[in-house]
Amino acid sequence: MTARSTPLRSRKKSKKTAKSDAEQLAALYVQARTALVQAGRALHDHVGSPLTAAGVQLQLLRMDLPDARTQIDQTLRMLEQTLDRIRSISQDLSPSPAYRGGLQQALLRLADQYASSGCHVEIEYSSAAVVSGEIAAAIHETAGAAVEKAVLAGASHVSITVRGTDNLVVRIADDGRKSGRQRSLSVAALLAREQGLKFAFDAGNGTIVIRYVVRRPPSG
Repeated sequence: MTARSTPLRSRKKSKKTAKSDAEQLAALYVQARTALVQAGRALHDHVGSPLTAAGVQLQLLRMDLPDARTQIDQTLRMLEQTLDRIRSISQDLSPSPAYRGGLQQALLRLADQYASSGCHVEIEYSSAAVVSGEIAAAIHETAGAAVEKAVLAGASHVSITVRGTDNLVVRIADDGRKSGRQRSLSVAALLAREQGLKFAFDAGNGTIVIRYVVRRPPSG
């Protein structure tokens, strides 16, 4: 009895350890990405904005000093090249379109990306919820992973509906094969939960439900 139960306990312990390791890796991934996003914002706000203001001052100075226009124009061109590089680096550090245009626009852009793939992605957005860039990016990332897996499973139609105000609910359904889908979404589910989202997969109809309780600022 004891000899037979030992391998079973060992397997359960191994699964528990693997789950713990996966959760730690997910947490490290989220922390690292958050740090990169914050670095991108700092670069934009604390470096890009002052340089833009300096450019405006140079343009005003150019009108006051016509004899120095050639030198000022050269400086302005160098400044614009630097600003372009800063914008590029800032976007690389915060790649999700949800940071720049919000969740709805990011999902519409996701649908456009699959327009020529043979899979129609339909977006129905009726939510007035206001969420942070981080949450919008997390939902967009999870939805992107769900659409990718649906296409790989042969889906020709994916429906994404977003509803709710205080309780934001995102439902993703498709007509692709459901076999093995839950396992293929395990990483996306783990990352979603690590970022504060509730992730559920209905194995019966293959529907994914993402929930987020919107935190309202304290009144007064």
